[in-house]
Formats: sequence, C-alpha cells, structure tokens
Amino acid sequence: MKRSESLREYMQAHLSDYLSALEGAVRRETPTEGDRADLDICRAYFAELFRSAGFQVTEIPSLDPRFAPHLLMEYGADAGSAAQELLAWLSARKDTDAPEVWSPEVGGRSGQILFGGHYDTVHDKGIFPQLWEIDGDHAVGPGVLDMKSGDVMVWLLVKAYQDLGLMPEGKRIVFLLTSDEEAGSYGSSALYRHMACRSEAAFIVESSVGVEGDYIGGLKCGRYGRGNYTFEAHGTPYHSGLDPTKAESGLIELAKQAIRLEEMTYFDRPNPETGEKETVTVGCTCLDSGNAGWPTVPGDGRLTIDARFSAEHLAEEYDRLFQNLPAFNPNVRITTKGGLEKPPFDKDLPRNRVLQAMARELGAELGVEMHPGIVRGGSDGNFTASTGCPTLDGLGTTGGHVHQLGEYINISHLPFRLAFTAEMTLRVLERSGD
Repeated sequence: MKRSESLREYMQAHLSDYLSALEGAVRRETPTEGDRADLDICRAYFAELFRSAGFQVTEIPSLDPRFAPHLLMEYGADAGSAAQELLAWLSARKDTDAPEVWSPEVGGRSGQILFGGHYDTVHDKGIFPQLWEIDGDHAVGPGVLDMKSGDVMVWLLVKAYQDLGLMPEGKRIVFLLTSDEEAGSYGSSALYRHMACRSEAAFIVESSVGVEGDYIGGLKCGRYGRGNYTFEAHGTPYHSGLDPTKAESGLIELAKQAIRLEEMTYFDRPNPETGEKETVTVGCTCLDSGNAGWPTVPGDGRLTIDARFSAEHLAEEYDRLFQNLPAFNPNVRITTKGGLEKPPFDKDLPRNRVLQAMARELGAELGVEMHPGIVRGGSDGNFTASTGCPTLDGLGTTGGHVHQLGEYINISHLPFRLAFTAEMTLRVLERSGD
C-alpha cells in the first residue's frame, strides 16, 4: 500500500479524535477584537493540544498592541530553536530594515516547513444559536471553516507521523498560529515574512472555499493583493436653509469620488505588453458625512474603499493614485489614510508552480483531480509568497457559508484532505535542498 493511502486510512480511523479536538476549539469563541480573555482561553487550548502531540510551544507577542499574542509551535529536529531565533530577531529589528527575501541557499536548505493559521474569527460572541452541531455531513460552528478546522489538521498530521513512524530525520515542522488575520495581520505579517525566509515552503491551512466551494480537491495557488484606504474630505459647511450653495461640501465631493472610484473596476483586461489578463476591483464600503436632520451642509466627510489587484504593478500604480487622489472641487481638500495591506500572491513564480504540479500528481494518486485556483480574498499566504517562499494555500477543509451564520465543513472530505496535506508535507521535506 502506498504511503498516501496508509495516511488516508489513518485519518479515517482517527476522524473522531479530530472532530473532538476541533469541537474544543470551536466552542472557545474568539472574535478578533473581542474580549481578550476569550482569546487567551482559546490560545491556551491550542497550546495544550499541540504540547500533547510533542510540539514545543512558544508564545510570541503581537507586533500590534490591539491584538492578542500568537503561538509558534515546533515539532521535529531542534524544536524550539525557531522560536529562539524569532525572538532574538524581534528584539533587534528596526522599522528601517530592508524587506527579507527567500533564497534557496537559506530557506531552500532549511529542512523546515512553515504552516500558517489563525485562531481568531469574524463572528461576534454569542451569535450562533449552537456553538457546535453535527448536521448530517456538516460540522457547524463559529470559525469552524475559517479556520479552526485547518489549525487542528496540523495537530493530527503530526500524530499520524508519530504513530506511523513517518517524520523524516533532521526535519522540522513549524506552525505559526496568529490572533489577527481577520483584521489584516497587522501584528503578525512581519513574523510570517521572517519565518517564510527560513522555510522550505509555506503551507497555509485556510479553507479551499472561494475556488470550488464544496469540491473535495480545491486549493488556492494565488491571491489578489489588497489595499484599504480612507479618504477624508475637508471643505466648508454652511446652513442648508440660508444658502446651501455657499457650502464647499465634503459630502458631495466624496459622493462623486465614490462613483469615480468604483468605475475603476475592470475584469480580465489584457495587459497591452504581456497579454496577461488583469483585474482591479474597487468597492466603496462606507461614506460618512453630516448629520441627519441638522440644517447644515457638511464640509467634512470620510469615504473608505477596499481595493483588490491581480498583479503587483497594478497595486503599486493604484496606490500612488489613491495616496494623491485629486478633488473634483478645488475648494475641498482630500487626505488619504491607509495603503496596501497585502501584496499579491503570484501563482506563476516557478517554485509555486512546482508545488502546484506536486499537488496535482498527489491528487491523481489518491483519485482526486486537484483544482488550484486564484481568489480575490487575502490570507497570510500573501505575505509568505511575497518573499519568494514557495507557497500553497487552501490546504484546509472544504465547506460553506464562510463568515456567515451556519458556517460548516464537510466531514466526509476530511480523511482525504488530511492525508493529502500530510503527504504533501512529507514530499517537500524529503526533497529539501534540491
């Protein structure tokens, strides 16, 4: 029997163990900016769960005080050394340091796989009528799909390696479990970049949703870049009954800007030089100006947008535009806050394509056609891939209703998804340094 099939049999036999561990994580609710005590309880749960499987667990402070601490969990050769190196780097780093870049001489010979996950969720505490429910083939609960089910996968992978004697000698698995992904990873993105540069590859155990939905073989091989911007208008208010024409209205200025900005959206437009199809989306998410019922035309206001870019050069081009947005009304001044939050994750980098080919080959071996796809939603894979570290995303579970009431995963898909990720990890570790 092939090793991949043995792994699938193991995952099937230990499915109840997985679901029990996952239930414990889901019942411990963790809104990103909710009660810090709730995040502490869930983080402690994960720390104990992974310690029980032989991981060395280190708490890493958030780089943004708004968010809870993170966990770095290590298994294999010299477990604990990655955390020591990371903490030493944190104590010495400066904001002026040049961005780190992955290299085959360092990352490619590290013998280390980086897993990425987060324990925070978008759901406010108490909104699910039941925190955990098995409904036919679905396990339902807050954050079960995004992404506590992927987090628990890493625990069972290592349990399988232990029980089947599969962990390659001299290799290490590190799992960075963060607290702030749903809010933009402001307190962890630099950690991901640093760890990626010291890893053979990065595997992000986000769900496969966004590519194929409930399809068993979905993966994410690329993601759009994302920018968040707030435009503030500074004009002159005036009494709306005496003479509204004397106002220099921030409301009217931002309403015109909202129309102009959303009209910048386009899909699959061929690049005139390369022929590659490119996409830009701009969504206006909030317009706040004036007070209902007050007899005043407002001078000030605020407009926020969410912009997505399929390529790095587009992100840079539009960022320059947004940082210097021209006003329609010369008597209204516009200032910009925010900027690029996540760089694009390029599916076509050669080492990313190698992982995609390995995934298709392994899927075929297990009888499933894998479908690596590109999505507009961001993840911490954007940060790992931006360093040049070979990255594959969407290795978590399948399911639906992500970020909604009724969020679920497909239980029957779990043995395959678990075995697939376990075998992919072994194959990358075994070719370390090639």
